Amino acid sequence: MSTFTIDFPGTASQFTTKASSAITEKGGQFLGDTSTGTFRIKTGIGAVEGTYQVMSPDSTQQTPVSITITKKPFIVSTNQIKTAISDFF
Repeated sequence: MSTFTIDFPGTASQFTTKASSAITEKGGQFLGDTSTGTFRIKTGIGAVEGTYQVMSPDSTQQTPVSITITKKPFIVSTNQIKTAISDFF
């Protein structure tokens, strides 16, 4: 497992709406609310699964979100996953 934090440019509600749309549009699964949840993203070499937890925002401009990867293809690095997830936003 690995954990990293992204700064989402918006509110917790906007994060869950955008994350849900982005993941399900690509055939993945997103279950959660404005506090916590799980996701599963399909890739050509296997699924990436994880959890998220919305942290208390430091400002009204950004919402920090802690993401924990619980399953990933062996050949995919955590940095590649972090970059791909950050690109959703």
